[in-house]
Amino acid sequence: MTRHGTGTGPKAGPAAGAPARPGPAALTAAIDEALARQRAYEQARATRLGRGAERLTRPLGAALGRLIPAEMVRRALAAADAAATLTLPAELTRHDADDIAACEAAALRAQAWAQGGGAAAGGVAGWLGPAGLALDLPATIALAARTVRATAAAYGFPGDDEAERAFRLAVLELAASIAEEERGRRIARINAMARTLASPEARAATEWLVDKLAERVARQLGLSLAARKTGQVVPILGGIVAAAVNASYQADVARAARYAYRQRWLIARRALPAHPQPATEVEP
Repeated sequence: MTRHGTGTGPKAGPAAGAPARPGPAALTAAIDEALARQRAYEQARATRLGRGAERLTRPLGAALGRLIPAEMVRRALAAADAAATLTLPAELTRHDADDIAACEAAALRAQAWAQGGGAAAGGVAGWLGPAGLALDLPATIALAARTVRATAAAYGFPGDDEAERAFRLAVLELAASIAEEERGRRIARINAMARTLASPEARAATEWLVDKLAERVARQLGLSLAARKTGQVVPILGGIVAAAVNASYQADVARAARYAYRQRWLIARRALPAHPQPATEVEP
């Protein structure tokens, strides 16, 4: 991944009393660091907990996943995404969106909130065994959707049109595939969508197929969560497992979201090329 300059794209000026914008040298260093983080994410594997949980629980998780209706997950996703903006702290947008270091710091705060909330909710639900799983799944999905929205706001992308909703779903899909072979293909899809979103012409010409994308993500998210959460069906002991798994999953979601919105930030500031291919729809 090569830097292509440090020009700025669409700007949101700093709020009154905000810290001074970094100078050219500091900005160049920050962009180089951001590019290094992008490369690291592309080359990384899942967290040890995520890989271990998926490997050990795959057989039972697949069976459990079939019991989680995709339509339930899809409805939970839609409701959580719509409600997320109502619960986002104002401090996520108080920094200068042209300061990548400030964006990173805000996004990391969003991850910390998500991991803490996920662990607490999972710990309580896990004590209840299978009954708690029915309560924990919608809460986990809601928190994941909120984390993506929070990260988007942190990097200066608070929009809520069809294109933005499709991109948020693609981020959740990437997070769900963190330990799967097709992770690279989903990273490539995120990058293609990011380039398309950077071009007003390509964005307007693209059919985003949000409903089809939502159906696919709902199926995959249900299977992924089931595989991760199989261990929490054991009462009491499940509380410890659920707290750890929830925190790990929210970290995966936050990392995927940071990668995706950092990529858009870099493209918008011309630190990466933005040459979208002609497109009429997003692959369902």
